[in-house]
Formats: sequence, structure tokens, C-alpha cells
Amino acid sequence: MDTKKQIIIYLGFSIFCGIASNGIESSPIPWINQPIELVSNKEDLISLFVDPQIREIDLEMAKSLHKTGLLFVDARAEEYLTNGIIPGAIGNDDVGLLSEQIEFLIGFDKGFVVYCSDDDCGSSEELAYELQEIGFMNILVFKGGWKSWTEAGFEIETHE
Repeated sequence: MDTKKQIIIYLGFSIFCGIASNGIESSPIPWINQPIELVSNKEDLISLFVDPQIREIDLEMAKSLHKTGLLFVDARAEEYLTNGIIPGAIGNDDVGLLSEQIEFLIGFDKGFVVYCSDDDCGSSEELAYELQEIGFMNILVFKGGWKSWTEAGFEIETHE
């Protein structure tokens, strides 16, 4: 049997074994990632604390939560932070240092908001999943991010 044929057989067998083992698991890995759920009113937010997971919020909810003093985390690269941030937000390219800062400020169980530049930016979701893996719960992703915040004319904070 030639090498190409052996590789194809081994690869096919490996794929079959992987699919079969995933199928018999009690909590299998999903084939398609589920979209983040949008939270649009405060009553829905209560369920967040009962069932910790990553959820999406809109501009109105972000503004409302910001007024309550909830921590905001900027997922944009540090060079973009010089343009300004949502007041009181923290940000750092180093996820390890950022997670230490979040833990120091609010601990692992309190909710916080992660945002990036706009609707199309995936950095906020990526960071939210990384922070969830570290152990943080109750993470909200503000999809409109910096762009919708500034377009709404809300206050910003700048640092030199």
C-alpha cells in the first residue's frame, strides 16, 4: 500500500473516531457556535446571575449599566485607547494583566461589560471568551462598542 493511501486511511479513521467520541459524550462540543444572546431589559439581566454566560447588550443597556458604575473593559488594542475610552473603562493588550486587574477591582463573580470598536469588531467576544475560560462570570458584550457610544454623543475619557 502506498503512503498516500495510508495517510488517507489514517486520516479518515481519525476523523471517524473523533466524531464518534464527541457523539457519545454527555456534553459534546457543538458543531456550530451559538450566537450570543441579546439582553435588552433589566428583567432579563436578572437571569444572567442565575445562569452565568456571555450575553450581548445594546447601546441603551450599556448606558444604563454605565450609570450604575458597572466595570467596562475595552478590548481594543492599546494604540486605539489614546483616542479615548468609555469613562472608567480599563484596557490592556496583555490578557493576564487585564484579568488580574479585573479580579482586583471586582472579583470573579461580579458582572462587567466588554466592548471594542464597533458591531463588526470581534475582539470583545474573543476577550469575553478568554476571560470566561480564566474564571470570570456574568460577562456582557456591548456590540456597538466605541463607535455607537461616541456617535450617541456620550461622555468619553482621554489620557495622554
